[in-house]
Amino acid sequence: MLVRWMVREHGVSLAGPSPALLVDPIPVEALRKEIMVTMHDWGQEILSNPDHFNNRFYQGFIVLNYCRMLHDLHRGLPGSKLAGAEWAKANLDPCWKGLINRAWNGRPDPAVSSRQRAEAKDFKMTLEFVHYCRNKANTLYPELSPDNTSEK
Repeated sequence: MLVRWMVREHGVSLAGPSPALLVDPIPVEALRKEIMVTMHDWGQEILSNPDHFNNRFYQGFIVLNYCRMLHDLHRGLPGSKLAGAEWAKANLDPCWKGLINRAWNGRPDPAVSSRQRAEAKDFKMTLEFVHYCRNKANTLYPELSPDNTSEK
């Protein structure tokens, strides 16, 4: 869904018709639903097997992507990690600001950071941040929660 949205809205035609003529519009609620499912499914994978993600690269990657996903839910369209991080620092509990800043500042050189264990305190906070973001998303958009089994 997100890929189709990007192709339709930002694709460049090298030959033939515009991507907007080839890809149907993606409803905002469909984008939000996909983001919510990703937040829950990926979060479950992270929380079920945290050792797999315990390196400096993944630790920052997780934080920045959860910022972006919450921001995208709020806006109803995909955005950048930077925009997500800035939005999260301005709109989420201030206790996460330092973690988000460290995640952003730690992005250079993924070839090295993927082979280094994450700082224990930051990794613990990252797992807590995943919980926080999933709960925040459920609070903001309960109708999109994968846990919501009620019929609409």
